Amino acid sequence: MAGGITRTFRRATAAVLAVLAATAALLVGTAPAHAQQPAPSTLRIAISQDIDSLNPFIAVRLSSTQVGRLMYEYLTTIGPDNTVQPGLAESWQAAPDKVTWTFKIREANWSDGRPITARDVAFTYNLIMTNADAKTANGPVVANFASVAAPDDRTLVIVTKAPQASILNSEIPIVPEHVWASHAGDIKGFTNTETFPAVVSGPFTLAGYQEGQSITLAANDRFWRGRPKIDQLQFVKYENSDAAVQGLIKGDVDLVRDMTPAQFDSLAGNERISRNEGRNRRYTELLVNWSNPNGQTKAAFGDGNPALKDVRVRRALAMAIDVDTIISKVKQGHAEAATGIIPPVYPDWAFTPSDAQKRRYDPEQAKKLLDEAGYRAGPDGKRAGPDGKPLALRLVVATDTATNRQTSEYLVGWFAAVGITLTPEFKSSNQADDDQIAGNFDLAFSGWSVNPDPDTTLAQQTCAYNGSDNSDSGYCNPAYDALYLQQQVEIDHAKRQALVQQMQSLLYDDVAAIVLTNDKLLEAYRNDRFTGFVTQPANGGVITGQTGYWGYYSAVPSTLTPEQGGGMSFGTTIGIVAAVIVVLGVVGFLVVRSGRRGSDDRE
Repeated sequence: MAGGITRTFRRATAAVLAVLAATAALLVGTAPAHAQQPAPSTLRIAISQDIDSLNPFIAVRLSSTQVGRLMYEYLTTIGPDNTVQPGLAESWQAAPDKVTWTFKIREANWSDGRPITARDVAFTYNLIMTNADAKTANGPVVANFASVAAPDDRTLVIVTKAPQASILNSEIPIVPEHVWASHAGDIKGFTNTETFPAVVSGPFTLAGYQEGQSITLAANDRFWRGRPKIDQLQFVKYENSDAAVQGLIKGDVDLVRDMTPAQFDSLAGNERISRNEGRNRRYTELLVNWSNPNGQTKAAFGDGNPALKDVRVRRALAMAIDVDTIISKVKQGHAEAATGIIPPVYPDWAFTPSDAQKRRYDPEQAKKLLDEAGYRAGPDGKRAGPDGKPLALRLVVATDTATNRQTSEYLVGWFAAVGITLTPEFKSSNQADDDQIAGNFDLAFSGWSVNPDPDTTLAQQTCAYNGSDNSDSGYCNPAYDALYLQQQVEIDHAKRQALVQQMQSLLYDDVAAIVLTNDKLLEAYRNDRFTGFVTQPANGGVITGQTGYWGYYSAVPSTLTPEQGGGMSFGTTIGIVAAVIVVLGVVGFLVVRSGRRGSDDRE
């Protein structure tokens, strides 16, 4: 009986191998000529931050602005080398007066086929200049503009009130006038999700939105640089990075960012997953609520602890924090100590304090500063002010960033060691953002993405910004504001550098906020599905979180090469045939498995 089964199995195996050998020859010989149309390619990206808006005039969160960058082209853009490149403007020229700029708008089309003109650009800029709601995301960019006009379809003229050093870095998403003109009276009420697909100029158009779940973008066939090589992007919402990383391993998503160091390190050795430790343009900080008046209405702002108004208290807080431990224990070496609000990825603008100026971890000095400020320690070691009220602070922690939760545990101990009671309040990113904007916190974790030109980041620290969606700690120093206006109009690069350094020196000495670390952006992607990602900067930069769209625009399915654009490679075909032969070696198992869906079919 056993011999009969063996002979039958051998005959079946021989027949299967003969058929497969013939099939392999047929595939190898004819695949290029008769390759089937590949299924639409969808790159799925995990996000954990909620979307605040898909309306480019009011979107300020990183997740939202990243989507906006893929939909709407700028006048000029920032290339993979972090330098200015043409966008909708193919060329530009400044007049001798240094306030008049003329841009030549390229011949290109919106995704609905209508031509993009200089009038669309003028409409966008003028709407921001004249509409309070439209100013939300990018108002400071045009604050120095006197006029924007389009004398013809290909010419745009911007006249500024004074020379503006950052004018070629004006990252304002340009929208189509024929779509947005009817919504100009209610910018805040227009979500930009009413009609799909959205009319755009960038590489991808908004094709679907499920609030709190996913955002789907489709390739724009009319993008002026050429259609992307992938058909769709889908941003999938995960509650935290743990779930996102598990989704990557299972194949439910293809790209994950903002991993914890432990998650990133755990993926080492996984052949299907490539990791990227990118030089980041973000900084992580601890906001300190100054409770300064609202910069617009001058009304009372927030409910921060009055003790934080004293610079000695703020310096004591900074000196009680062991940043080296945060880097080694929480960030596990994937970060470096920060001293300013401009990360070292932009060396022209980054700030380094002098040795005499630099603050160091020194709990004993922190205690002395608190004593000087009138906050004495009682018998139990806990400090109270002259009014007898204990020195107790609230710390807002967004739960979508695991490293902040870990850091908060250290902060509780470090502050207790100098007599301060710290109570973490764990909240969703939406709740944390609302509290920060309203000023309802004492301390809070935060971080911002910085553009190659520092103007917008510097503006966030000015008095006028307090109480706005873009406010930071509510810092307000007239001396800082005066320097901000000077750097804004300084065309000489070296002189502007010196002004920016002075500004950051003020922020450092005043402890406007406690800037903790410049973290590497820890990303990972499924290399068995997608490849070709261009980073920014090109040398050791990031795939996601760019100031451009290069990471997503450059991506190709792994079965393609950037040069092929389609079809199945010889090596892939042979690999498929070999794999099938191995699997068919156990015919019965094949029959059982053939009805199951693979992970690539899941949405």
